Amino acid sequence: MTPLWIPFMFFLLFIVHLRRRGRALNPHRKLPPGPPPLPFIGNLHELLGDLPHITLRNLSHKYGPLIHLKLGQVPTIIASSPETAAEILKTQDVVFCSRPFFATTDRFSYGGLDIAFSPYNDHWRRIRRFVNAEIFSAARVQDFKAVREEEVGALLKTISMASAGGNDFNLSTMMLCLFNNLIYRKVFGKRISAVPGDCGRSQYHEIIMEVVAFTSEICVGDFFPSLAWLDGLTSWRGRLEKTFRAMDRVFEQEIEEGMKRRRGREEEKSSMGEDINADSCLLDILLKCQEEIDSSLGFLLTRDMIKAVLMDMFLAGTDPPAMALEWAMAELIKNPKYMRKAQEEVRRVVKDKGKVEDSDLQYLPYLHNVVKETLRLHPPGPLLLPHECIIDTKINGYDILTKTRVFINAWAIARDAKFWSDEPEAFRPERFEKMGGVDFKGHHFELMPFGAGRRICPGMMLGVVAVELALANVLNRFDWELPCGMRCEEMDMSEAGFRMVSHKKVPLTVVAIPAVVLT
Repeated sequence: MTPLWIPFMFFLLFIVHLRRRGRALNPHRKLPPGPPPLPFIGNLHELLGDLPHITLRNLSHKYGPLIHLKLGQVPTIIASSPETAAEILKTQDVVFCSRPFFATTDRFSYGGLDIAFSPYNDHWRRIRRFVNAEIFSAARVQDFKAVREEEVGALLKTISMASAGGNDFNLSTMMLCLFNNLIYRKVFGKRISAVPGDCGRSQYHEIIMEVVAFTSEICVGDFFPSLAWLDGLTSWRGRLEKTFRAMDRVFEQEIEEGMKRRRGREEEKSSMGEDINADSCLLDILLKCQEEIDSSLGFLLTRDMIKAVLMDMFLAGTDPPAMALEWAMAELIKNPKYMRKAQEEVRRVVKDKGKVEDSDLQYLPYLHNVVKETLRLHPPGPLLLPHECIIDTKINGYDILTKTRVFINAWAIARDAKFWSDEPEAFRPERFEKMGGVDFKGHHFELMPFGAGRRICPGMMLGVVAVELALANVLNRFDWELPCGMRCEEMDMSEAGFRMVSHKKVPLTVVAIPAVVLT
């Protein structure tokens, strides 16, 4: 038996040596603090019950501003302070600027060809540079001035008809229809509401909202990558594909019509391709880059690349600004003294013009503060879009490993009493008058509803200007009341169940009373 034991003993010694060598090369990692995980599911049970951003804020009060969770098989960190957010989104921005894989967003981004959900790579850098120059520039925002004013006019007309006779109506639905029409006109050059000049539901309303809702859904593979095959055995994968295909057909139809228009102009010997005028839609810009190489791109756009950018436009340009406008109106109705102050400012600037125009917005500082305060209390994405660590690094002395998912709790940070000392949970637009120019453009980590760093939302100003214009006009044209004698204190201001965008649980039903006589 002795000759048989000798190789076995050498084998055991070899294994011990490898384990000791592994420990020497990979000493014990010092991970951020966090609740102890359960077997297999990790800390997923921690997110049951309350809204995740509220649960995670409560955990940060116990474990600190940087916590570590094991969500299924995926290591995850949560940042809940301005300082920690600045470390991730500024100091180490290049380390955390990628996006993790999620089955839903990967499908809707056509395999990572878009701006919002694609991983950090050369393609993303080029497409981001292109859209900043050609789609989201200050000049492009100004180009759509007439479109914004016309669609806000349609909203006012719809409100007037709905409120005739003192009837109450669902303002939330109208606001969503406003931004559906706005984004469709910007992208495709036409409205989608069934009635011209009306702000009502369109044939594509349900499809768009299904896509928006689906982006908040998760599957087994998102948290248990080794079990991703289970998603193919359930109806989830089929529902995802059905929703994706429905929106893809809309894009295909509009792209074909856009290409037909371009061919018609070429046959008429029109030089449409050189200088894109204010009436051109964003699809025209993208189709041009399918035929000619843009200097900022360095390659021709493919059909899927165009559709991926269009998908981003619809996901970011419909639901988030509509929800911001809804929350702003809800907060003002709940706080009548701030409503009166905002209305007085708007009406003083507008006087007898009857409507607020783009050029008037610069003279409405209090309205700007109302929008800032709304975005502080109700950021469109409470946890922002997730980031992913691309190399091993350290934050506050803790080890952060490659492929760790990162969530920034923008909702918790914007209610942090250490910075927002004046009743952080209350709606107080005046607070910004004392704060020396704090804004939401990614420079101040106490307020970042659109993110910061390389992955900040590139189209934020396109949406904010539309929200401000719509808000100013509805405040100018109407006085607002709650239905059935409801008192403002009785308003339900709670959020709906977790979605990528923060929704009001109970839609905003109101009574509008005409306050301005047009001349």
